[in-house]
Amino acid sequence: MTIQILSLLIALLAVLVGPILTYKKTKQQFEFQFRTSIKEHWVNSLEIAAHSFLLSTMEWIERYPALREASNITSVTNNEIDRLLKEINSSIIKLQLLLDENKEEQKTILNNVTQMKSIVNKKEYDPNTIQTLRNHHTKIISTLKIIFQSERTKIAKLFR
Repeated sequence: MTIQILSLLIALLAVLVGPILTYKKTKQQFEFQFRTSIKEHWVNSLEIAAHSFLLSTMEWIERYPALREASNITSVTNNEIDRLLKEINSSIIKLQLLLDENKEEQKTILNNVTQMKSIVNKKEYDPNTIQTLRNHHTKIISTLKIIFQSERTKIAKLFR
């Protein structure tokens, strides 16, 4: 008789506790997947925004002298200068939305971006400003490498 009661109690316990444990485990897995996908999405978005900014500023460095000299000839070149400025400013907005000024590396990137923006908006083009742009460009890339490495390490640790 006690074996039957004990069996009934174990069955009742399994019926009640089993679904609760399954629910908790499933909830943990969904939370884990959500956190991982959010972090991966942020890293990918930052990579795209940084690429857009760095590419458009490099295009500015390479093409602006020829466009400036040709701007007296046609309005097409003025449109091209406007397009470059629009791309740079658009990518800056994306970076500002993605980066957090309270985090040191991200603040470093934003400071370099701001300094590059001021040079580009002044439409100055001399060896000193070009070198300054290239220096900021290099600093941004090296800081982004640190951020990407750190974030990918954090994502990898989530899977351990």
